[in-house]
Amino acid sequence: MKKPFFLILIIILISTLISCSDNDETTQAITTDISIVSSASEVTWTNYTDLSQKLESVLSYSYGSALVSETQKLQTFNADTTQVNATIGFKMEFQNQYIDSNPSNNSVIITLIKEVENPSPQSVELNADGPGGTYDLITSVLAPGHNPIEVPDCNHTEFGDHIDEIFDNELNSNVFQFYIHVSPDNDRCINFDRQRNEIKTYNQSPDNLLGVENETVVYRWKFKLKSGFQSSPNFTHIHQLKSVGGSLESMPMYTLTTRKGSPDKLQLRYAETDDQDTISETELGPFIDNWVEVTETIKYGTSGTYEIEIKKVSDGAILFEYSNPSIINWRPGATFVRPKWGIYRSLINEQDLRDEEVLFADFSITEI
Repeated sequence: MKKPFFLILIIILISTLISCSDNDETTQAITTDISIVSSASEVTWTNYTDLSQKLESVLSYSYGSALVSETQKLQTFNADTTQVNATIGFKMEFQNQYIDSNPSNNSVIITLIKEVENPSPQSVELNADGPGGTYDLITSVLAPGHNPIEVPDCNHTEFGDHIDEIFDNELNSNVFQFYIHVSPDNDRCINFDRQRNEIKTYNQSPDNLLGVENETVVYRWKFKLKSGFQSSPNFTHIHQLKSVGGSLESMPMYTLTTRKGSPDKLQLRYAETDDQDTISETELGPFIDNWVEVTETIKYGTSGTYEIEIKKVSDGAILFEYSNPSIINWRPGATFVRPKWGIYRSLINEQDLRDEEVLFADFSITEI
């Protein structure tokens, strides 16, 4: 009679153990929120080590109630490496233990911009090569087959070309000579309250002569204002950087301007929008009758940089310098920025002016 009783006890014990085991396997999953965020919507990179470091710096993860070791982080790149999808999720062995309360924040997409490394950027140079064929020479460099020259020849044909080339003994090389006459020169027979004799790049120029957003460009050139040079109290521009496209393209972004005063000044003027202001100036006197060399470096963009240095060729003395590490160098709707050099001056107070001959030499444009 005792054997059946013990059998019943054993059966009850086994059933209890099985029941406890079943309860352990059905432990309730933990609800938590794991997520990923990026501090940047785009990343500019040069090589894969640089890309990895930059992605690590912009990506942040939240693990909620989970352990870091229970999650996996992935980065999936598209075929041409212009985009990456960074994600976070639970490892397979932990997917039954957690419920993600908000899976919509488990991925971010970042645009990737590859910077081409160019340790030896190539400069485009425009150098005088001697009298004759000056317009053809300028055109062949700044806009082959087109017309990058804005001269007052149309109203002053008897004078001939308003840009020619001469030999300069101080530089021991040929240079460009820009002429402007108080009368009858004007602005291309279009505007008659001002006069213009400039060379430029424009939409017919090669792409590597046009400044575009996120690009850094170095402009270099030499110029000489002859003894007795006279400036307008309104404006006399000898260099401009102008946007093309958008509602603000008529206002130069930067100009080097000489201005009549007591004393006369050389001014660096800047316009973020349609209002240009002087951001730095110095006395014009030390520039007169001296060859000077200009180096202007600009990064185009809404977070741009700008730097300019002008020094005497004879002894390297710095006559003017200015820099700004954070300045807006891009306008809404712009397609590119073009440089201009020459003489562009107001005729409103023509009694303050005289016929001028301004010398330029050794132009170069270098994209970095």
